[in-house]
Amino acid sequence: MPELSAEETSALRRACGAIRDGAECPDFFKEFLKELGVTSLPKASSKASSKPAPEQPKPADDDSDFEDDPDPDVVKPESDAPVAMGPDVPPDLSEAELDSVMELKQKAQELEASGDHQGAVDVFTQVILKAPSPLVYAKRANAFVQMRKCLAAIRDCDKALEMNPDSAKAYKTRGIAHRYLGNWEQATMDLGKGLNIDYDEDAAAIQKICAEHYNKHRVHVAKKKAARELKEREEREERARAAKEEYERQKAEAASTGAAGGGGGAYPPRHPRSPALSRGEAGLARRSRLPPEALRLRPLLRLHGAARHLDRSPLRRPRDR
Repeated sequence: MPELSAEETSALRRACGAIRDGAECPDFFKEFLKELGVTSLPKASSKASSKPAPEQPKPADDDSDFEDDPDPDVVKPESDAPVAMGPDVPPDLSEAELDSVMELKQKAQELEASGDHQGAVDVFTQVILKAPSPLVYAKRANAFVQMRKCLAAIRDCDKALEMNPDSAKAYKTRGIAHRYLGNWEQATMDLGKGLNIDYDEDAAAIQKICAEHYNKHRVHVAKKKAARELKEREEREERARAAKEEYERQKAEAASTGAAGGGGGAYPPRHPRSPALSRGEAGLARRSRLPPEALRLRPLLRLHGAARHLDRSPLRRPRDR
């Protein structure tokens, strides 16, 4: 009979201890325990799940603090499954099939006029599956809007505009769908495009409502941006002021240290009795790497026969002739 190694035994002991402390027990281990006759297992601890998630920092352009006037007509997006869409390439239909499609269109319009919007959607779907067109998609989208199924209406309008980018009905219907979702900016844009193609009073009245909400949001964003820029500018000015004060403090400290220690600053003061070097002496000092005091003593060293020692110094170059 095979035996477990020390490492395997230690790993099994740690796993059992973790399960005893509330860790989730794997399914295969549960089956093994059941075979051994174990009927009850410790429940997984809920401490990890009850721990609150760390709060994520809000982005700089977050608009969660924007409070608009409540609109009673705004609805939540529906969770229905997407309805069927027609083929990308309309099939060739016979005369009999075309007559059948015309009858379905007429029936759908009658249902829409009677207020049976769901029935109109079902019949429009039959038409779309046989002979899709931008107008039929826009009409089915309008029926969705009447039922406040705005996401489905937006999908149909997107398809209609894909087939015909100049469909005024699709633009206006999609704008109205965005209006009921509270997407004021997109609603204003879509309604404006539709009105530019085909103007009507009803769509213009809806666009006016959307524009009022959208303008409030724009003002809020502008104020928030201005406040953020002002805060950033004040922070930059504060950092510059602190840096300047630190520079002045270090400068004053260096000056006081140099005055007290007799030239302990970064640039030691020149001896008051030492005359300034001429241009030739300064150039010779750079080439020879000798201190200025040695250059000033050069005539005296010549008199005492020590100039040869300076000329042969390894720290300087040959003397210019």
